Amino acid sequence: MEIRRIDSAYKERIIEIFSMSFEYFEPEESEYFFSDPSLWDYVWGAFDRERLVAAYISYKYLAKIRNRIFECRYVEAVATLPEYRNGGITRKILLRDIEEAKDRGVHFIMLDPFKHDFYVKLGFGLGFESLEYTFDYSLLSGDMEEDNLKLVSGKLFEKDEMRELISQTRKTLWETSRYTEAIEIDACSQEIFHRKALFSAVAIDDRGLSHGMMIYGKKERKMVIESFAFIDLAGLYALKRFLLNHRDQIATFEMRKMPPDFPVELLFHSRWQAGRELKIMDASSRMVRVLDPLPVVSRLIDTSPSESVVLKIKDRLLPENNVKIAIGNGKAEISEAVEDFEIEISDLATLLTGRLSPMRLWRLGKLRVGPWKNIPWGISEPPGKVRILESIFPGVITHNAI
Repeated sequence: MEIRRIDSAYKERIIEIFSMSFEYFEPEESEYFFSDPSLWDYVWGAFDRERLVAAYISYKYLAKIRNRIFECRYVEAVATLPEYRNGGITRKILLRDIEEAKDRGVHFIMLDPFKHDFYVKLGFGLGFESLEYTFDYSLLSGDMEEDNLKLVSGKLFEKDEMRELISQTRKTLWETSRYTEAIEIDACSQEIFHRKALFSAVAIDDRGLSHGMMIYGKKERKMVIESFAFIDLAGLYALKRFLLNHRDQIATFEMRKMPPDFPVELLFHSRWQAGRELKIMDASSRMVRVLDPLPVVSRLIDTSPSESVVLKIKDRLLPENNVKIAIGNGKAEISEAVEDFEIEISDLATLLTGRLSPMRLWRLGKLRVGPWKNIPWGISEPPGKVRILESIFPGVITHNAI
């Protein structure tokens, strides 16, 4: 089996492999995606002689982690023909992509996996949080604050005005949001403008500046909101006003990719009424793989604590990452000292993004010295070193905003 980089000459073959692998894949809707030149910088293929049997697409990706910007690789899709599966092809291609990414100074790879457990074994951890809301129109509260904003709405397909407003809002969110915003290549970020069934609404002030946006589709009296973001509360109330204006058209709503601290109190009057309820589902999916722990830890630590902790990292895929790092006193460095804790590289990802705090990881038995079964639960006081690590890497609210 030969693994090598491939270009757009293999587009039709890749589309065929994806069509055989994913029942939700729509070749017609993906035409723009595969035709954009920005997609083809990091596409890999596995060949049985000269037959392409597996395809792997990744691309450059800028992401904010603890409000610091990192260049990452994002794995968009991996697919293998049925007769060639379970032969380690994905692992081999991933290793090639990792090797090249590390040579270019990239420290993270991210993906939304088809098989979660498979990628945990490869060192990926669930790094960001996302919720999904489903609710009846009747649960929306009618009380409104005056927002003084104008709502502009319309289809996204071939509409320059809506394209400009959405792009402006995304730019503002990237610059100001404390969530895990990202900048994708054009093939991905522009893809929504080529989906004929999508609509959008944007709240703007009298200067034309955006305060909030939503992207949605609707069918059979149901509105599916794929993106809902606001810059300030005025933007939230304006978008709420837009939802309330659909009384006679929409019976139920589904809101996807919602942050864990979304202010539900401002959108709903209650979570249950007359047999109808607000359903909240954990829809977290974006996984993170740390490629080079030391420089990442160095950039993400809080430098103020004066005490230190030694972490021993276990990486079953990349043996060069099996190191001890002393963290504290404003720096991180490789150490030969006795470790205070041992952590899998997959769990290190959740610690670094802030999705799980050191305290939580310790209680889950994922930040440990000795057997996990001896870790106390309940109200037991954590060891002092856990509290030190908590001050160096405090838990933060994470959100997969793309």
